[in-house]
Amino acid sequence: MESSSSEIAGVLRRLAEMLEMGRSATVRLSGETIFIPNKADVNCKYGTSEASKELSIRVSWALTSSTAQLIYQHSHLLEDGVGNSYDVLIYGESRLDGTWEGWIEFVPLSPALSSRKTERETTQPDSAALEYWATGLEPQYLVGAFERATVM
Repeated sequence: MESSSSEIAGVLRRLAEMLEMGRSATVRLSGETIFIPNKADVNCKYGTSEASKELSIRVSWALTSSTAQLIYQHSHLLEDGVGNSYDVLIYGESRLDGTWEGWIEFVPLSPALSSRKTERETTQPDSAALEYWATGLEPQYLVGAFERATVM
């Protein structure tokens, strides 16, 4: 099914409005649903050919880089089986769909030891929910997370 130029113009207008407001956009065109995250750097190129009466539109996007953020430093130091103490830091970063994932890093107080990091421990709807999750972590949970963590 071909899309009319007015349908395409409407889709592009909606896309621009959503991204200007800092929101992700889901657009539907020719039966396809396209999700474009709010961190997308969108570039539109138009090309017409008078001879063939065609309008070509190419929309491409690249994601801006997301860097991990320190969400919370737990007040509880974790102690391993031989008495070494570790700071417990909860990090997170935004995902393509706007949700946030979080993991735990254990940083030894002794510089002779290596840090440890878990894989993703949680996915939350936003950074505030991730922080709330982090503040509720009990010492017993941290012990299990330390056991799951790999040396960095």
